[in-house]
Amino acid sequence: MLYAAPMSFKGSMTTMATASKDYVSLESNYVITAKDAIGISAYTSKGNGYKLKAGNIFHLRKLMRKNAVHSQTNLWLFTKIGKINIKKNFKDKDHPYLSPTLQFDYETKRLFSLFSHQVLRVGHENFDTTKIEGGFSFYETGYNETQPWFILKAKNTNSLFNKIEYTPTLRLITKAIFMDAGITDGDPSLHLMYTF
Repeated sequence: MLYAAPMSFKGSMTTMATASKDYVSLESNYVITAKDAIGISAYTSKGNGYKLKAGNIFHLRKLMRKNAVHSQTNLWLFTKIGKINIKKNFKDKDHPYLSPTLQFDYETKRLFSLFSHQVLRVGHENFDTTKIEGGFSFYETGYNETQPWFILKAKNTNSLFNKIEYTPTLRLITKAIFMDAGITDGDPSLHLMYTF
């Protein structure tokens, strides 16, 4: 089970949804090779007087995977192409955009860490997003059992927020189902993913 990127095995499909006070997204992809997935996604986000609505198609490429006896290290490249609507001060405008994201993760059966940076520049606006996540599993389980994790997420999005968002999160992984439930500044955040 991979959280680091929405790609599992050739021929599989993954659908995921994320919802919080300031961000809602829906995404689905299909794995076409052992290293490539294609998909579509849409999201809305708001903050600092901005409201963003975007839709895109994307390509996910596994640039590197290193398997060790008790760990796995991955490097991913997401490339999104789409249209984004930016609304601010009662004005809104549509922009085409190209947005690459580089993501690195390291995990064992008990530890998890992730770093990613998305470049998103449209018009004169900079909505680059940086994420850092880290945590641990409470105990090791088998594939048919639910494994609980504690993950602390930190996220910064330029222009939308004046400070880093911290989200303590309970993660549950069981077979092809993945769920995160967290709290950001007192507001709930939920992420669901299913691979079939």
